[in-house]
Amino acid sequence: IDWAEGVEAYKKLTIDQMRVAFGLPTEHFPFFNKKTDSTGNEDPWTESGRKALASPSAADLKPFWHQWVGVLKIVDNMMDGKNLMLMDQVGVGKTLQAVGTLAMYEWLRVSKETRGQYPARFQQSARGSDALPRRMHVVVCTPNLVQQWTSEMHRYLEYGMFTILPYLG
Repeated sequence: IDWAEGVEAYKKLTIDQMRVAFGLPTEHFPFFNKKTDSTGNEDPWTESGRKALASPSAADLKPFWHQWVGVLKIVDNMMDGKNLMLMDQVGVGKTLQAVGTLAMYEWLRVSKETRGQYPARFQQSARGSDALPRRMHVVVCTPNLVQQWTSEMHRYLEYGMFTILPYLG
């Protein structure tokens, strides 16, 4: 099988063009923390973690170009009713892309609800005039990864914007 990247049509897009496509005011994913604890020791969903994010030593949390492209491709496919599988190698940022997609889903859902339409890029999609439903999202992983997923979601998502309910069963 000859695998392709799947994002050939996106290669010339800049982060700013993707930001505009999503209707975002800044280069940050919606509902994402703007900073990350540079030590990696603090949970941003705790009081001490929120203080760490407010400290001068906190590092910027901005997705890289390839992560923006991944989220845009996932959302394009979602809006057109197409499936997609992330198959990048370890360390590329698939977790950020998955969490970013959940945040972008909510951004688009709220945009449609409050403005009556999606950003221009998505108005002609298969979903077009249909509103994204307000639903729960489920991340399925092996039991040994539940804590890692929870930690990563806390790292990326702003405290209080989402409810995370880890479940082992």
